Amino acid sequence: MRFAFQSTGNSHADAAIKRATDRWASEFTDDITVNLEFEFTFMAADVFAGTASNMISRDYGTFWTAIGNDASSADDATMFNSLPVGSSFSVYINRTSEAGGANHEIPYLDNDGGANNTTVSLTSANGKALGLVSGNDGTLDATIQFNNTYNWDYNPDDGISGSSLDFLGIATHEIGHALGFISGVDVLGSQESGGVGGGGTDPGYSSDNTYAQVSSLDFLRHSQDSVDAGADLDWTADPRDKFFSIDGGQSPAAGGLSHWSTSVNYGDGQQASHWKDGQNLGIMDPTAEQGFIYDLSGNDIRAFDVIGFNLSDGNISVPEPSSIMLGWLVLIPLMKRRRSA
Repeated sequence: MRFAFQSTGNSHADAAIKRATDRWASEFTDDITVNLEFEFTFMAADVFAGTASNMISRDYGTFWTAIGNDASSADDATMFNSLPVGSSFSVYINRTSEAGGANHEIPYLDNDGGANNTTVSLTSANGKALGLVSGNDGTLDATIQFNNTYNWDYNPDDGISGSSLDFLGIATHEIGHALGFISGVDVLGSQESGGVGGGGTDPGYSSDNTYAQVSSLDFLRHSQDSVDAGADLDWTADPRDKFFSIDGGQSPAAGGLSHWSTSVNYGDGQQASHWKDGQNLGIMDPTAEQGFIYDLSGNDIRAFDVIGFNLSDGNISVPEPSSIMLGWLVLIPLMKRRRSA
């Protein structure tokens, strides 16, 4: 895997970005070039960085075939064999005009073959890894921004000062989002009193068919309730535990049952495009602190493996956790300060 990016104008930042891209390239062998843009800009006070990714959509049958063709590890095979065969998948969903409850909070099984049951939305970089986009496509895959009001430490080799941020670690995190660590639940959970497109009988909520943003990573998102309902994934915005599973929800992939963040407005306050906060599951955790160093974990690598990236050694051993359509994601603050209770 190769990365292309232009200079930020800061030689120290450029060197750290090169180290971050080398981290990812050392883990995966995909014959693709990921085109990224990095910049420093003014951002909200509690936001460290954000990523806006170029998005593509493919019908589920095309995605299913690509996952099967790309399988190169035992976990890939488990993932592929757990996916439903055919042209559609079922979701456990809420916050739609069809959902019951005063605030449309009651989840239900949606398997009517609508747009949200037949469409998969991926970052273009993820699409490249799956052969859905040319690996040499020169289109910009993502823009990554860093808050220019913070102190950044570009070399963690000698530690990170208590007043600075680990630029290498946070750059690695943001590149992870560009590669495909995203969840469409962030779209569903972005509404507070209104939907994103209308179409339902309730003017405040959209029909489930308008939410055609299920991502490749969302097929690893399950709950006991979604499994009991017979759904292929849990796509709800609420505080219930959602766990990481590569076998269709039959078993959690990292022990325990609470692995995913569950949405900003209706869940735990963190974007669903992250691991659960406070469990040290990997570099794709939703928060970061000044003075700390961040690196990839086995959980991170395993997730990227099964959504389409090819491991450098063809297999994986998971250690214990360690310490556009741009109009969809736009520029979401993906790393926030950890606040004390």
